[in-house]
Amino acid sequence: MTASRAPASLSGSRFSLPLAFAMALRELRSGAGGLTVFVLCIALGVAAVAAIGSLAASFNEALARQGRLLIGGDLTFELIHRQANPEERAAIDALGQVSESASFRAMARSDGGKSALIEVKAVDEAYPLYGEVSIIEADKSGPVWRNPSVVLVERPLLDRLDLKVGSSLAIGEATVTIGGVLGQQPDRLADRLAYGPKVLMSRETLAATGLVQPGSLIRWTYRVKLPAPRAGDKEGLGDARAGIESRFPQSGFAIHDWTDPAPSLRREADRFTQFINFVGLTALLLGGIGVGNAIQSYMNKKRDIIATFKCLGAASRLVLAVYLIQALLLAAVGIAIGLLIGALTPAALSAFYADTLPITLAVEPHPLPLLTAFLAGLLTMVLFVLWPLGRAASVSPAVLMRSYLAEERERAAWPYAAGVAAAGLALFALAIAASEERAVTASISIGIVVAFLLLTGFGLLLQRYAAKFRRTGPPSLGLALASIAGPGSLARSIAVSLGLGLGLLVAVALIHRSLLTEIESNIEIDAPAYYFLDIEAADLAPFQQLAKRIEPEAKLDEAPMLRGRIVALKGVPADKVKAAPDARWVLAGDRGLTYTDTVPRASTLVAGEWWPKGYAGPPLVSFDAELAEGLGLKLGDPITVNILGRNVEATIASLRKIDWESLAINFVMVFSPNTLEGAPHRMLTTLELPKGIPPEREGKVIQGLAESFPLVTAIKVGDIVDAAKAMLGKVMTAISATAGVTLLIGTAVLAGAVAAGQERRKYLAVIFKTLGATRSRIVRAELLEFGLLGLATAVLATVIATVTAWALCRWAFEVDFVFSPRAVVETVLLALAFVLSIGAVTTWLVLSAKAAPYLRAE
Repeated sequence: MTASRAPASLSGSRFSLPLAFAMALRELRSGAGGLTVFVLCIALGVAAVAAIGSLAASFNEALARQGRLLIGGDLTFELIHRQANPEERAAIDALGQVSESASFRAMARSDGGKSALIEVKAVDEAYPLYGEVSIIEADKSGPVWRNPSVVLVERPLLDRLDLKVGSSLAIGEATVTIGGVLGQQPDRLADRLAYGPKVLMSRETLAATGLVQPGSLIRWTYRVKLPAPRAGDKEGLGDARAGIESRFPQSGFAIHDWTDPAPSLRREADRFTQFINFVGLTALLLGGIGVGNAIQSYMNKKRDIIATFKCLGAASRLVLAVYLIQALLLAAVGIAIGLLIGALTPAALSAFYADTLPITLAVEPHPLPLLTAFLAGLLTMVLFVLWPLGRAASVSPAVLMRSYLAEERERAAWPYAAGVAAAGLALFALAIAASEERAVTASISIGIVVAFLLLTGFGLLLQRYAAKFRRTGPPSLGLALASIAGPGSLARSIAVSLGLGLGLLVAVALIHRSLLTEIESNIEIDAPAYYFLDIEAADLAPFQQLAKRIEPEAKLDEAPMLRGRIVALKGVPADKVKAAPDARWVLAGDRGLTYTDTVPRASTLVAGEWWPKGYAGPPLVSFDAELAEGLGLKLGDPITVNILGRNVEATIASLRKIDWESLAINFVMVFSPNTLEGAPHRMLTTLELPKGIPPEREGKVIQGLAESFPLVTAIKVGDIVDAAKAMLGKVMTAISATAGVTLLIGTAVLAGAVAAGQERRKYLAVIFKTLGATRSRIVRAELLEFGLLGLATAVLATVIATVTAWALCRWAFEVDFVFSPRAVVETVLLALAFVLSIGAVTTWLVLSAKAAPYLRAE
């Protein structure tokens, strides 16, 4: 809209719409140049928040809907070491249809002498109660695993042992036939963490293996399908649970129901969501900065029109209304695009990664996260738009709008500052209200603001020092420094827009490197090579003698091993204990237990005393010191542990600091021998081999032990570590990809800032060329400007990321921080690539400008 087309009366209304709205629409129809970045930034910021919220809601909704499939029933009752006795089984059978299964780790051996760790699941005829077992490849149709001596195996087992469907496989004392390749199982997520491929077999096949022995580490699960009226009744579900718990208070049942089918998975998902919410907030803030830059540039171009309006009698309130309406309309477009992207994210993820997702996501739109994203986008727009609009409303009618070099000197009135503050506080409150971990979110929000202020201050510092040194050095460097120091400087834009994204990426890379180094260093120093489970006490000496005979340099360590579940601390039921977040896992299932007369290796007493050899008094227990603190335990406190269907109460006699990273045999709870010696149990043994032992020598040891002791399970520590590293890599890749969104938004912000100052750069280039500057000198000056700003931003981003990663490694992950030069070099190169590419495009556009129009305008 131009001055000549202004309405004759700015106090009336030309159409049925209010005058301000009509004028706003008219200007937008005539072209909203420069506001594409406005829409893009608000869309990306809202999309990040909406996508994260929608994914979290989709996951939780999927857990709620698929609860029965995920646990394989309406209710599950789990026991470790033992099956339900006749009375317990009768009580469970009375609830509805029941399916019994056994799961444990074992070794599978091929005819060629190869062996591999497997996760066995033996089921009865009633399995599965819900859903169906997917068979990818089979030599017969139907549930072939129900046939005697026929099993289904996951494909990785075929690959590791060079087998195919129809091949024979030795498990324990039985030889079985591979009847097909196992696909998805309805209750897969309810199973414990798998260290090897899964094998599905019948109960009859399990009996033939000879692996079920007193004290064996077998988890017995009883899945119950309730009658139709009670299956969907949460009150009836609770009554069924309570009935079993009250009737068998010392059974040791771990009970789950379909309303919370995978609590550990849900907790881990919540933690991951909490972290990427940090990325979402950062993306939203960066998007807001882009919005602010775009609207400020737009308002600068409209200063002559605003001055004309005021000359015709328009009040500042009308000017504000016109451009606020424009901002709201454009924000509505951006927010709508962002909400659409966020709403479609679960569906897109399900379409492209269905095979790798643990569950099928609920892909329909979820109103609450979308509403949160809408409000966040609206408040962000107000936060960053209100101040530039306030400045525009203060434009004087006498302003001169010709010089590209003039600085805007208007200041917004105090109500605008109050509005900005109110929007900021409202956005902060929204972030807190939408989070379950409000203290964490508050800390993250404050950290983001601090980083933003730090980067903004750094940009101002760059401008100041550039002004100080702009007359030193070669002419091209002087021109670059003058541009950094002068009006329209990109110092703050580059520092903020790229600094936050680069800092996030470097922090993730440094944390990843530190965690990997922690894992690898422990393996290289003194970790055992193998764990051997389910060794009978009578077989322990022959087992160790055989290992030493095959490999004389082998070192072995052993300990009795049982499993039990903490049911009470200081008389308080475990589910009522208020535990610290990092200690809750101890109460969430069964734990390994042992007994000994001596302090275990890799443990140091920090409080109390160890019981004397031959102690025969009341049961005593030594507890992990850090976990005791998280659980509120101290010396003398009683704890109750259910072991083999009997509640054992022991008094804490000592606290130990445990070096878990050594991977030596250690347990959270170590009991006095008189407490557990009489309980059925097996032995756990570790095998430490000489460093650098050839693979063939290592294989000879394992093959010899497997042939002589087929019921013993070998777990290779290296495989566990590789699995942990692979899982860590996937998590870090997902986090890095999410953090990359901030870099994308930062690039959009920077592109907008460059576009806003493009006319000024063309004007200066024309002057320089008129005064005799060569194209090569202008190119060098432009690229030097962008290169210096990119390099400085990368250095600061590295410093911020290093401090952040160090703090998180020390206090959150409790590992030694490891600085990675590679991550730093990659960051610097990435920053320079981004900035110089934008600088190259900018330079090309500047040099392509014709001088005549600018000279005629003067």
